[in-house]
Amino acid sequence: MAIDCHAQAVCANMPSTNREAIICCFFKIHMAQSYIVLCIGDSHTAGFPYYDPMMGGNPESSYQFWLKQELLRIHPDADYQLINEGMCGDTARGIVIRLQHALNTASYHLVILAGGTNDLGMIEEKQIFNNLKPGYEACREKGLPVIAPGIPPISIDGYETRVEALNNKIKTFAARSQDMLFADWFTALKDEHGHLRDIYDSGDGVHLSVAGYKCIGLLMAPLVKSSFTQTAINNEKHL
Repeated sequence: MAIDCHAQAVCANMPSTNREAIICCFFKIHMAQSYIVLCIGDSHTAGFPYYDPMMGGNPESSYQFWLKQELLRIHPDADYQLINEGMCGDTARGIVIRLQHALNTASYHLVILAGGTNDLGMIEEKQIFNNLKPGYEACREKGLPVIAPGIPPISIDGYETRVEALNNKIKTFAARSQDMLFADWFTALKDEHGHLRDIYDSGDGVHLSVAGYKCIGLLMAPLVKSSFTQTAINNEKHL
C-alpha cells in the first residue's frame, strides 16, 4: 500500500527516525486491522427498549450499530467488533464488577464504560462517581484507553442538576487522566429544559429511541477514532 503524497511530503522534511515512525503509524491506522471494543453499562448500553444483547430485537436500537457503521465509513478496511455488555437495571457498582471480570478473562483494544442512571434514585452523585472510578482505574492498569460517557438526560423535573453534577465529575476526571475521553451524551440529547428531547425519547423519558441511539453512536465515532490513533502514536514512542 502506497503512502499518500501528503504523507510523503511531510516525511521528506523529517529526520529519518521520525519519518519511520510516521510511516509505521500511517500503516497501523490505515491498513486492515481488527479492533475489539468492550461496551459495558446499563440499559443505555444494551439498547433498551427495542434491543437486548441477549434477547435480540432491532439492532438499530443500540449505539453500537451506528458507531460501527460510522467507523466502517471512515475506515472500510478495518474490522470492528463491538461487544455489547449492557445490562438493564445494573448499577455503577455492578457494572464495574462485571468490567473487572471481563478484563481478566478477555482482551480488548478499548473500553466504553457508561453507567450511573440507575443509581440516581438511591445514592448521591459523589458516591455514584466513586463507584465508577475503580472501573476507569482497572482499564488504566491494563493499559486500555477508555471512553467515559456522561449519563443522558432524564425527563423528570429536578433531575437535571443531579445529572449534570455527576457528568461534570466524570468529565473532570477524564480531562485529568491519560488515555481517557469523555463523551457528552447529555448535551447531545437534551432539550432546552435539560430533559430528553422528544425525538430521542422512546416514550418513558429515560430510554432512547432509535434516533437517540443513532445520535450517541455517531457522537462517539470520532472519539473512538481519536483513541485508536493516539494509541498507535503512543506505541511508536515506546519502540
